[in-house]
Amino acid sequence: MERVFHAPRTSVKRAFWKNGVTVVEQRERAVLVLEDGTSYTGWAMGARGKVFGEVVFTTAMTGYQETLTDPSFRGEIVTMTYPLIGNYGVNPEDVESQTPHVRGFVVRELCDSPSNWRARQSLSAYLEAHGIVGLEGVDTRALTRVLREKGTMRGVLATGDGDVARLAQEAAQASDLSSQDLVSEVTVARSYVYAEGPGPRVTVIDCGAKNSIMRSLASRGCTVTVVPAHARAEEVLATRPDGVIVSNGPGDPKAIPYVVETVRQLIPTSIPLFGICLGHQVIARAFGGETYRLKYGHRGANHPVKDLRTGRVYITSQNHGFAVQEGSWSDPDLVVTHRNVNDGTVEGLAHRTLPVRSVQYHPEASPGPSDSAYLFDEFISMLGRPA
Repeated sequence: MERVFHAPRTSVKRAFWKNGVTVVEQRERAVLVLEDGTSYTGWAMGARGKVFGEVVFTTAMTGYQETLTDPSFRGEIVTMTYPLIGNYGVNPEDVESQTPHVRGFVVRELCDSPSNWRARQSLSAYLEAHGIVGLEGVDTRALTRVLREKGTMRGVLATGDGDVARLAQEAAQASDLSSQDLVSEVTVARSYVYAEGPGPRVTVIDCGAKNSIMRSLASRGCTVTVVPAHARAEEVLATRPDGVIVSNGPGDPKAIPYVVETVRQLIPTSIPLFGICLGHQVIARAFGGETYRLKYGHRGANHPVKDLRTGRVYITSQNHGFAVQEGSWSDPDLVVTHRNVNDGTVEGLAHRTLPVRSVQYHPEASPGPSDSAYLFDEFISMLGRPA
């Protein structure tokens, strides 16, 4: 039986003081409908229109701006489980890419009067400027429970008073993002030098890399070159790297065999490789491993991961819907180094004889704790040149 969650019936959202005058704010309705017919009616924020996408949730309490601009969220309607969003506004320093990549954004309560010295505009104004349809005023925790019970579902987010039954049918008929090559939509068009430094030369294969990855390398003195995801192995080698990072990115690693093949050809060169998130899955597949879709993914800034080498547990930032199937690779020297404490999934790999490492989470954080930043130092120590 379909579940329906309604916002208050009146179109008057609230009354408040502004410059000594009582302002009554009118809001347009909006609705999120899942493919199983479950619907959530609230208030429109940001742009107006109708969008389709996979509906996912993130448990991060802050970092909505980094979430919006993380290319790994390409094609998704993102729900923030933390109830109050927008209170510190939006600024140009905290973006992880030039534009937002989410298709829709859902929050419980929007703060449209931000208070922060770095804020340049409100969240709603930012969404509107970039054409992102938003929804506020719904029970995001109820929505999260549905997604945890049934798994990630396709959905449609529409402003105005939509026909729920029709929208549910449209959501069910929407294309399945898991079969699409989303990386080609977010990677750079051509190679460029991000930063020059006195330390080792690191080339980032951009599958949807967050800016914070390049910033983390540059802050350690590296010369950082970024190449497109479709760059062949010889093009990567032409940048004369001391080490290569395979970045995070959106979607299913099975949809990007060209990146897997590039990494497979780079492995025998003995140039140190480090995979992050999607890059972790790509490296596993380059060794013959298999990947699979998680029921509802890992997205948030509070996921515990155990480093099996030290026994220490780190709180990590994560954003992925797929995982590596343990033991599916053929090389016995590729071993598990990190494990998710919650569900036991593989969170890190390392090769015993080759300079290859990978983690399923984000050592650059943004948002989230910086506990795992030491992984960049470990990687740079493999490069044979001081930073």
